[in-house]
Amino acid sequence: MSTRSGSGMTRLARAGAIVISVAAALVPATLPAQAGAAGARYQGTEYDQGGVTRPINGPLPQVDQLADQITRSTEDMLREVAAERATLPYGRLDRDSHRPQLTTYPAPAGMTPSDQYEVTLRQGNVTQPSFVYKVNARKTDTNLEQDTSWTSFSFGGTVKVSVRKLQGDATGCLVRPESAGIHAHFADRVCSFTLTRSANVSVEFLPNTTSPVLHPMLVFANPPEADVPPADDPNVLYLGPGVHDLGAVQLHSNQTVYVAGGAWVQASFKGVGVHDVVIRGRGVIDGTVLDTGDQDANKNQPGLINIDCHEPGQVPHSACSPAANSRNILVDGLTFVNGPRFNVRVLGDHITVRNIKAISWWYSTDCVWAGSMSLVERNFCKVNDDSLKPMTGPSVIRDNVVWQLENGAPFMISWNILTDQANFHIYDNDIVHAEHYWLSPQAIFRSRHATPGHMQRYLFENIRVEDAHWRLFYLILEQHPKWYDPALGFGQVSDLIFRNITAETPFTMPSVVKGANAEHRVYNANFINVSVVGKCLTNAADGNFEIDPGSTDQIRIATTAPGCRD
Repeated sequence: MSTRSGSGMTRLARAGAIVISVAAALVPATLPAQAGAAGARYQGTEYDQGGVTRPINGPLPQVDQLADQITRSTEDMLREVAAERATLPYGRLDRDSHRPQLTTYPAPAGMTPSDQYEVTLRQGNVTQPSFVYKVNARKTDTNLEQDTSWTSFSFGGTVKVSVRKLQGDATGCLVRPESAGIHAHFADRVCSFTLTRSANVSVEFLPNTTSPVLHPMLVFANPPEADVPPADDPNVLYLGPGVHDLGAVQLHSNQTVYVAGGAWVQASFKGVGVHDVVIRGRGVIDGTVLDTGDQDANKNQPGLINIDCHEPGQVPHSACSPAANSRNILVDGLTFVNGPRFNVRVLGDHITVRNIKAISWWYSTDCVWAGSMSLVERNFCKVNDDSLKPMTGPSVIRDNVVWQLENGAPFMISWNILTDQANFHIYDNDIVHAEHYWLSPQAIFRSRHATPGHMQRYLFENIRVEDAHWRLFYLILEQHPKWYDPALGFGQVSDLIFRNITAETPFTMPSVVKGANAEHRVYNANFINVSVVGKCLTNAADGNFEIDPGSTDQIRIATTAPGCRD
């Protein structure tokens, strides 16, 4: 049996080893521990404009105060979003339950099960199968994987999950993310583990547990459904088990769309200027019918959920139009596959995107982009464009799991946002894999800002990166990007804190911090308690940072005691 050094947690279950099941659950949606409390002492290096370098050895009250201000502001925002959400019919959030219950979902008629895996579930004295889906890779010229399999069920209490590998080598297994604390037992090509609360996890079999994992297997263990609407409500589009080919569905205000477990829906759901909309369930929304098979042509396709706040002809990425603003939207529980464009794009304000799962393959398949006053939590993103997009604030992004394919970024801080945006709290997220391998700008944390907006006041903390090798940070302003007219002017990116960031693997490419010029800068960017392969960073050389002295200012790389340990 193998353990990861220093973690105190068994990671692998090898043949013949018996490991008692789950020890802990995914991190709950609560505020993270404050690593930089007022009066903390910092040690490290500051890089100022013009190439001036200063040692840091003492308090950084400006960093502590910025973190506290962002936290207070976004917590106030969350209370307002919750109050709005409480007015929605069928808007009650699903919660974990201690009462034993287990719901599996029928396979849609004609659906072929995965030839890679089988899954059985046991609760009490009852054992039952859970259907395993499979979708094949679609951008086969660059995708490193061949397919992805998954199963989905809902439960309360405790459930034992057993995943059998049907093909290929299998000498042991692990369950990611590591923070889930799930201990697995492996024997006779079966990986077994016990869950006591909902989780979206990857089950991986030795020897293929690092990128590329050729045949990923995902388990979506949902909480019990809390607010299922009746099929006869005239304001509900109720899609029961089976295959539904709907094409483009126009949403309207005060509408609920319910996609039941066992439903396979070929459709996109679009709306502009809608309010009080709920889209939820345990079924699957499939974008195959929209896929042209061509990367460029797919960019003209809608998102699988595409709710906008811009009137026709309005410049993208600008402020929402008051006449077309969308408001009070909940998207919850669904699985999205084979989208050629966005999976969930919900602009406007007072938005909640929760417990969605996305699997898509093209270079235009972002996972979640939510508008201002938004909560994005407990989602699983396995996509080939940006996964989580803190670009319209204020917003909170927490408790998500990301498996990033070769393109895009787990966290995209800006992509040509025209207006000023502020107050983002992104915490307790896991990156289980990042398959970046050839596109130079790719990174875990990325900004490619090229527009007049001032992007500011970001607090990233407690972010865990398990298997990634390309680049950690790429925070830049671009002077002549192909998608933007420089004559419109440039903005700035400022007031960022990256705190308690851990990466378990080394990176090939340097981290880059660079503005457009001396006036349009990246400034007041703080890298606090960043650890790469157990090394705590205190200067640019430690983390292989390239910091442009002419277009950046107040770039700090530091640790707090005992916030980061070698």
